[in-house]
Amino acid sequence: MDDRVPDREATADAELAPARWWRTEADGRVLCYLCPRLCRIGEDQAGFCYIRKNVGGALYSLAYAQPCAIQVDPIEKKPLFHFMPGSRILSLGTAGCNMGCKFCQNWEISKSREDQVRSVRLEPQDVPDLAFGRGCSALAYTYNEPTIWGEYVIDISRHARAAGLRTVMVTNGYVTPEALPDIYEWIDAANVDLKAFTETFYKKITLTHIAPVLETLQDLVKRGVWVEITTLVIPTLNDAMDEIRELAGWIRAHLGPDWPLHLTAFHPDFKLMDLPATSHETLHEARHVAMASGLNYVYEGNVLCEEGSTTFCPRCGTALVRRTWHRVEQVRIRDGRCPCGQPIPGFFPDPR
Repeated sequence: MDDRVPDREATADAELAPARWWRTEADGRVLCYLCPRLCRIGEDQAGFCYIRKNVGGALYSLAYAQPCAIQVDPIEKKPLFHFMPGSRILSLGTAGCNMGCKFCQNWEISKSREDQVRSVRLEPQDVPDLAFGRGCSALAYTYNEPTIWGEYVIDISRHARAAGLRTVMVTNGYVTPEALPDIYEWIDAANVDLKAFTETFYKKITLTHIAPVLETLQDLVKRGVWVEITTLVIPTLNDAMDEIRELAGWIRAHLGPDWPLHLTAFHPDFKLMDLPATSHETLHEARHVAMASGLNYVYEGNVLCEEGSTTFCPRCGTALVRRTWHRVEQVRIRDGRCPCGQPIPGFFPDPR
């Protein structure tokens, strides 16, 4: 099932669920400290994300147990290349977002309110059975920003862990240090969008700030969450090779050389219809610049590129995981190692 198309005639009867990470201000407004926006929300108003609302002086989530997108995906689509390659993952999403990205490729739901999308009631305890029934071994919180429905993420993840399912956040990383430990307590892996490497881009194009995202990346690595990073390379906005070099250099210096970076091609969408798609040449050059900056695993996304989608051993150069688009063709990693003995970071279950 894939219900990502908004239904403008839907009613606004979403059930209210008590929210976490808020307090009452002296003026009676509610301060939501789930994300760095720190929205101060008046009576009967919602925050920037649309789905956290002040009702009677208390904060409620309008998205709890109300996904509007449910779909089975290959895990490579998240994208995750070093985590359970070749597996199927059940993906869930709701309405709303805490960023204002002008290039959003899921804007039909991320820019919608909860009463503008078709949703289904899906209790947290029912999600593992749904995943197993569709042949999935993991869950992904994705399509819109899952941080804003953190309460639902936590409750699903608790049941998923008990059932033996892995859990994945596909996130913009815009979360406060206060909320992050709660949301990620049962999360196994995350793909974090590092949307650019300048504050100017974040302020003008996403209406947020870069520093909290960099802090999130470091916090997740310290917590032992498997992290892969995605940067959408947008012509004229963040495609300068000096910026790619700085971004890759920061990853190497602050996280390490073995955390995968996915450089993906932009196509015109939402409010950036006037820009061209990213050329293959630009993406190829960006990958080589990032690898020359010290990263061992850099991939190209949204394009068909055999070299840019293959995992190579950084020691001997052997092609260890071959992919065509989101399909895994070959895996030569055993016990987490290349045949030459080099450890390959990530989670690579051996074939049964």
